Order: sequence, then C-alpha cells, then structure tokens
Amino acid sequence: MIQHFQSKRSLLPLLLVVLVASTNISAQKLDKKGNNNPYSPSPSASMNDVTNVSEPAIIKSADEMTAKVSRDMEIRPTIANTAQPITFAPAKNIDRTPGKPTETYNIGIGDVLFVNLKNAPNASGYYTVREDGTIDFPLAGENVLVKNKTAREIITMIESAVTLYSNPQVEVKVREFSSHKINVTGMAERKGERTIQREAVPLFVVRADVNVDPTATKVLIRRNELANVESFDLSDAKTDNILIYPGNSVEFAADERGKVLSTTGFYYIAGEINAAGQKEYVTGMTLFQAIIAAGGAKGNPKKALIRRKGEKGALNVADYDLRAIKSGKSTDPVLSPGDMIEIVN
Repeated sequence: MIQHFQSKRSLLPLLLVVLVASTNISAQKLDKKGNNNPYSPSPSASMNDVTNVSEPAIIKSADEMTAKVSRDMEIRPTIANTAQPITFAPAKNIDRTPGKPTETYNIGIGDVLFVNLKNAPNASGYYTVREDGTIDFPLAGENVLVKNKTAREIITMIESAVTLYSNPQVEVKVREFSSHKINVTGMAERKGERTIQREAVPLFVVRADVNVDPTATKVLIRRNELANVESFDLSDAKTDNILIYPGNSVEFAADERGKVLSTTGFYYIAGEINAAGQKEYVTGMTLFQAIIAAGGAKGNPKKALIRRKGEKGALNVADYDLRAIKSGKSTDPVLSPGDMIEIVN
C-alpha cells in the first residue's frame, strides 16, 4: 500500500510536465492559426497573455489595421511611374468659390511656370504647359495636369503628390503668359494678337496697351465667331469697364463723327515708314499719330522732316527729333493739311 502510494507520488511530477507541455502545444496552435497575420501575439508572450486573447479579437484587430493601411494609401497615392496625365481630387482646404475674372488666372497651354520645391536641393525649374495641358515635374509624376488650374491649386496638388520629401513646400509662379489671347484690329498702334493676364480685363486696359487712335469713336467686340458684334461708344465712360475675355476680337473704329473729321484734307509721308503715301488728315493730328496711321516707322528712326507750304508757296522745312518726342522730352507737333513728312534714320 505504501509502495503503491509512493509509485503514484513518483508519477506526479511526470503528470505536471505533461500538463505544461499540452498547454504550450495549445498556445502554439493559436500562434500557427494566425501565422500570416503580422498583428498576432508574439510566441514569447506569457501564458496568461495568450489564453486571455480570443481568436475573433485577433481577426477584428487585423481587419481594422488593414483598413487603416488602405486609408493611408488613398491619402498619398503612388504616382511616380505613371505615363498618363495625373489628376487629384481638390483638397478640402481650397476655396472653390469662383473668384472675379479680373482677379483670377487659370493656367493654359503655352504658359511658362516656375515651380520650386523649397525644401529640396536643385528642385526648381521652368516648365512650359504642353498641348495636353501637362507639365513634366518628375517629383510629382511624369505628366501633371495643370491646365485650367490656378497657381494656388497647382501648389496644393503638387504638395499632395510629392512623396520623396516630407512636408513639401511648393512655390508656383507664371513667368510667361501665353495662353489667353485676344485679337485687336482697326484704329490702334499695336494690332494683332495680344495677351491678357487675367480671365478677363476691362476695356481700358486694352486701350492703354494697344494705343488707340484718338480719332476712334467706337469699339466693336465679337465674343466668338457665331456671336453678334457688340458696339460701344468710346466717349461713354461706362465703355471702359466692359470686360474683354480670351478669344474676343476687339476693333476700334470711327463712326459718322470720325468720317466728318477725316474730310479736312490729306498729308503725305515717306522714308522709313511701313505704308508710305497719301493719308487722310484729321483735325488736331500730331506727327506721331500720322506715323502710326501710316503703319508705324521702320526700326527706330532718328528724325522727321516736315515740309509745309508757306503763304507764297515756298516750302518751309522743320526738323524734329523723333526719339526725344517718343521719350517725352520734346513736344509732339501738330500737323496741318498738306504737310509732307519724311522719316529719316
């Protein structure tokens, strides 16, 4: 009896060893069940830690972490290797309320942008907007779509696209305005295509830029090829505030009032001038206005000789310094009907 009891006592340590081993095996099975899950408990954790964590809790934690990783990828997408134009949803902190067209400029094809990543070495340069509306800014992708965006929107877009540098600080400026064109014709010194630097500009800005003939009495505006021509009186102060948009055609002309003024005689012009010959004289016309009406001078001529008949029919010759007149140092002389002008280099 005592011997039998002692035999059982000798087996007790063995049973304890088996019990501990079986518990370890149970813990290992739990580890193996989640061996592809990086968020499973560490095999070195204590037994109390393992046995107090249930399988559903581990799976739920993994799902939550996977969702978080997915959200992180959406916030900062990988874009460096794409060959297609890149677009991004507008950032929430951008004010999308349309601004005044006279205070806004949307980037267009042909514009030249200066892009500078301030917190990166040698990460600035000039980029011409290509025909597809993109620029090649490698740190934000090969083809970044900038057409019809403001400089502020492009800054936010590039900052969200750059992943190589943390907290990128981007500067974008328009260095050459090329995309917003208008066409000027008629009684103006600088005719043809002109560039505006806003989505719209008041007419007085255009008048100052192209130097309108003072004898012009009206402006004709065509908004597009199919639109009717709008006519406005240049003597009306409200006309100066009419908005001119890219693609508009602007013609300065004279109505019946101008025709009455132009019947007072002729003058004659020759020499270094683009359109020599007989020209209509308008009361009060000056030398420079006569040159403009004749298509402008060739190059930068030095002087003008004005020959005018005296009372006895003899020609009196006056010499004028064109460069001094142009710079405002000398008075622009008023012409008379029948004056003969020679432009000399």
